[in-house]
Amino acid sequence: MWREAGFEIVGQAVTQRSAVRYVQSSSVDLVVCRDGSPDMDAVQLAKTLAGLQEPPVVIILSPDKDAEKMRECFLSGVLDYITEPASDLKLRDALERAANHIKSSDACSEYRLTVTEYFAEIEGSVKNTAFLKMLEELISANEGKVVTVQSAAAYFGFNKDYFGRLFRQNTGMTFGEFYKRFRIMYAQKLLATGRYKVHEVGEMLGFATADYFTAEFRRRTGKRPSEIRSSGK
Repeated sequence: MWREAGFEIVGQAVTQRSAVRYVQSSSVDLVVCRDGSPDMDAVQLAKTLAGLQEPPVVIILSPDKDAEKMRECFLSGVLDYITEPASDLKLRDALERAANHIKSSDACSEYRLTVTEYFAEIEGSVKNTAFLKMLEELISANEGKVVTVQSAAAYFGFNKDYFGRLFRQNTGMTFGEFYKRFRIMYAQKLLATGRYKVHEVGEMLGFATADYFTAEFRRRTGKRPSEIRSSGK
């Protein structure tokens, strides 16, 4: 069940304090806490983990259907609160939600990083700094969406043809080339996390087919997407 959801059990803790120490010293994406013992308080653990710089996703297993405790856990960022006995179906669903949540968080983080690095890379070649700033704002605001030349032109308040000429004058490339380069850089970061399959990355970035994504990726990087995913680079 754990492997099906993409997780590997890397450690166990019997007290709240040891659990927090382990999370702080290790790379942990998910914590499953069984509430009820004197040394393991779900609410306090959830609050403590939520305050960490990189808090893990938390699932609580509890013998008590305590509405107030459940509310406090959710307010502290707990993803799921399951009353025991926990069926395999409930736990499997919770793990699947956790995996999707982690992927979404990773994608958001990698997107912001890609925007920062990409615009730092092209900054010196763009003539108009105000144009560059507005362009960065456009890309930043469209995470999870595909930006077309039409939507970009509308954002700038120009028709498509004028925007196309203006874009080339300022950047030395077409908007399509600019955006494809950005998506390939983002794809490299997503693949390097090891959390996404090649076809998932292609779909996320708006490529029509996995084959088209693979071809574009290889043409621009000299490597197949699967090579990046397997090497983690």
